[in-house]
Amino acid sequence: MTHNPSDEWIWSNEPAHEPLIAKELFEAAQRARRQRARAYQRQERPNRRSSQRAYVLRGRVKCTLCGRKMQPSAIRDRVYYRCEYKVQEAALYPGLDHPRTINLREDIICRALDAWIARAFAPDRLTATITALSQASIAASAAQPQTLEQAQARQAIKECERRLVRYQAALDSGADPTVVTQWINDAQRDREAAQKKLDALPPVTRKKEPPLTAGQIREITERLGDIAQRIQAADADKKEPLYEALGITITYDNATRTATVRSRPSIPYRYSELASVRGGT
Repeated sequence: MTHNPSDEWIWSNEPAHEPLIAKELFEAAQRARRQRARAYQRQERPNRRSSQRAYVLRGRVKCTLCGRKMQPSAIRDRVYYRCEYKVQEAALYPGLDHPRTINLREDIICRALDAWIARAFAPDRLTATITALSQASIAASAAQPQTLEQAQARQAIKECERRLVRYQAALDSGADPTVVTQWINDAQRDREAAQKKLDALPPVTRKKEPPLTAGQIREITERLGDIAQRIQAADADKKEPLYEALGITITYDNATRTATVRSRPSIPYRYSELASVRGGT
């Protein structure tokens, strides 16, 4: 249910019941309300926070039960990622036993995630990590270049295709055809829009960069110093680019209270850029 704009309200020619107040008083109250709203927007509320809260795992956490992305929400100064399962969505997942709400605390996940990332650079694992990074650098150098906008458009197309598969399954299981047909039309429309956006983007032409060697990666690692301490001491808004570069994705199993973390780096870095890092970056 949504509220219609006031210019779309339908007024009856004759009053349906005796009015509680006169129409003139009602209109005067509405004018005063709009004036207060405009004045409030011009003046910032005292003690209001100037910056928005950073959700460092936004778009990276998925529920294993339904496969949907869990949405961030701040509750009593803590950040949670939530998967809300509404009754209307039951037709999409026939036979699925999904709690009404699943919550996952961001700080708990980030502590374990940062320790996991730092552990890859521990002395006993450093050689294996450098070998893996070198292989990833070779693969990234050979991969087809794409901009962030192109990657987002391709991801949107894949998500629409997954939606269509779910909607078809819901239709086969006996869901209301009228409702499911609307879902299918929406998904097809979104897919067409993403495809048009992708087709309109210019092709990427980028000079091939040589992959990083194991020696170059080891030199970069040694320059960074204590990686574990740097990661754990960093502010939340500074960790988001790190998780982005590492391609971090998390799936949360509410039944076992287990979060599975995967890293799939997809951004090729040039050695000259990394070698010029200064300070606490």
